[in-house]
Amino acid sequence: MTHLALSPSLPTRVAYFLQVWGLKIVTILAFGLIRFFKAIPKELRPSIRKTYPCRPRLVNRVFIPQSHQPGERLPLYINLHAGGHVLLDAEFDDDFCAKFATRFNVLVASIEYSTAPISKFPGPTQDVVAIARAIIDDDTLPIDKSRVVIGGFSAGGNLNFSAAQMSELRGKIHGLVSFYPVTDFTIPPAEKHQSRPYRNAKDVDDLKDWGPIWEWAYVRPGQDLRDPLLSTRYAQKTDLPKWIYVVGAEYDMLANEARQMMFDLANLDKMEKADSLYGVEREGYKWTLVRDVRHGFTHNLMDNPTPEAVAMNRRRSNEVLEDLGRWLFEGPYAPVNNNTILC
Repeated sequence: MTHLALSPSLPTRVAYFLQVWGLKIVTILAFGLIRFFKAIPKELRPSIRKTYPCRPRLVNRVFIPQSHQPGERLPLYINLHAGGHVLLDAEFDDDFCAKFATRFNVLVASIEYSTAPISKFPGPTQDVVAIARAIIDDDTLPIDKSRVVIGGFSAGGNLNFSAAQMSELRGKIHGLVSFYPVTDFTIPPAEKHQSRPYRNAKDVDDLKDWGPIWEWAYVRPGQDLRDPLLSTRYAQKTDLPKWIYVVGAEYDMLANEARQMMFDLANLDKMEKADSLYGVEREGYKWTLVRDVRHGFTHNLMDNPTPEAVAMNRRRSNEVLEDLGRWLFEGPYAPVNNNTILC
């Protein structure tokens, strides 16, 4: 069965165009004003801002922990921001990246990639591959090249799965971390929406309404939606790193597709799947469904957050990061003899 992206009607395309560009402009202006008037603490700012000849217009942000000693080579964590392949930028994740670098004593490189609708699939994937390769090969950065992990949120969690399959990064990426990613474009957003539970009956899911718009902005008509670089759920196991940790959110319409992807990678049978809805760890594959939270919980996104929701998001984020740190240093950041890649 073929799954090709369809072109919506002309009135729908016009409506999508206005909505996408309206939101992009509002987002750029809003964050621009916040960043202009709100002083960012020094400890949350990037240590270095870098561009590379392969993508000279994209400015990447490098975070080196203050505990770093001269001559010390650090594990590398490459970060990709969220935004539906359409919104936001690398600076949006500064708080996460700075704290992650300090907490785990790793070098974090937050990659800037081009966004839709100007840059459609596979443009952002190609950006990530080119820049990630440049960062890994950058001898001016104190990187331990035997310990490299690529991570991302939402759309960024889709792009890291996509980029890790490319031959240019094969054997250079030792682990992959993905928070609440989109992994399957063959399933219509309305169908995904039906698969998610709700904490409160009156909750509204913004992804249900914006999902078709993001897809129109990012995917060209006629594109094969089962392309594993796009719908990464269909990636071959041998094309991905050995170590993969995926985090889902309980009240998220994207959780089920991510869970099914991890079940397939871990080769779970029917009974094991039924027992692993909220988590499983097998060989190098780990799945965690975080209870009580929605999509974007790590950044308080899409939750119109109450103080109670913010507190829960913070609590769950800390729990996940604590577990992620253990997994990283027992897995892809462990001594070199454990960092094998399936190719």
